[in-house]
Amino acid sequence: MGVKVREKVKGSGVYWVFVNHQGGRKAKQVGDKKAANAVASESASGSASRRSRSPRKAGSSRPWRRSGSTRSRRCGGIRTNTHENYRSAVVHHLKPAFGREAIGRITTGHVERFIAAKLRAGGSARHANKALSRASLRPLLVTLRMILQKAVKAGELDTNPMNDLDRMPRGETDSVDPFTTDELRAILTAAQDIDPVAPTFVRLWTQTGMRAGEMAALQWGDFDLERGTVQVQRTYSRKRIGPPKRGGARTVSLLHPVAEAVAEWKPGSTVEARAVIAGIRRLPVVGADPTRYLFGRDGEPLRVMDLHRLWRRIIVKARVRYRPPEQLRHTFASTMLSRNAPLLYVQKQGGWSSATVMLKVYARWLPGPELTAQPTATLLQPGREQVL
Repeated sequence: MGVKVREKVKGSGVYWVFVNHQGGRKAKQVGDKKAANAVASESASGSASRRSRSPRKAGSSRPWRRSGSTRSRRCGGIRTNTHENYRSAVVHHLKPAFGREAIGRITTGHVERFIAAKLRAGGSARHANKALSRASLRPLLVTLRMILQKAVKAGELDTNPMNDLDRMPRGETDSVDPFTTDELRAILTAAQDIDPVAPTFVRLWTQTGMRAGEMAALQWGDFDLERGTVQVQRTYSRKRIGPPKRGGARTVSLLHPVAEAVAEWKPGSTVEARAVIAGIRRLPVVGADPTRYLFGRDGEPLRVMDLHRLWRRIIVKARVRYRPPEQLRHTFASTMLSRNAPLLYVQKQGGWSSATVMLKVYARWLPGPELTAQPTATLLQPGREQVL
């Protein structure tokens, strides 16, 4: 590997390090001659820490995309799906917005204009002429903050320009729209007419509050039907099996009476809630393999496409205002809290990282004098068009 130090423009006082390696040549602007020689020395010795040690002046002309945008997805201990989310944020949103800007010149104003552009029509990278939702914008800002913080540590920025941003409301609350008891009962009735497995699937999801990927990855060996519990220990996302979102497995009751118009929250307190066990026992079983997926087919977990196709059929037949099936998890949390279930119990059942995190989304369903009433059921009237 060959390493050279020189000025690109004589007399400018700005020195570059040129590295020839495996037939390719890379150049890095460093700053003064002393700093450039230090970087060249580390490069020649193969030091893996040369990038973090090399001093750099704030306002350097090096494009921001070379300062952490690719490294942010290689941090140890981060899930594969999280890596891919970081990569998608960089490729589809951050590079187009900041890719030609020197990282040392990015200001709070740049970030504010980026946020405003994303929340306007055309902000979505997937759907033309549509704005990005706040829930979708938040992960982009998390990624951007990490990249800019790396630049601060490398000496390319004095402070992180995102520190001066006004706090944006949590995006999750924008999408929380739980089903009412009447809507759930209409959905369960419609599911019975659509598919013999569907009512058990809907009731199980509603009564456990699992995530969609956790439901898809359930195996027969996870269940203890005598106790009415299930061990949630894997998730299925992007055609991969992995651990649950918060890492460790958790034991969840199947028997919470969420779909019943009662004040009780305790597992097994209604006959209808216990019916889920009989429904699971009636599911088709091939052999006695405990690793067989409960709702999948051909030895594979339940596919997202199959889930949403079935869900749309159920919602249309039930004549309920359309919301995605993930709202069943929100329905579980909001119903349990509104019935005075202990906060820590609900948090552990649903797998939220803490009660504080859960309450940032669901606090409005806590009983009290200022409790916001849940919306009344709005079943569609016969003949009224349902737009999906």
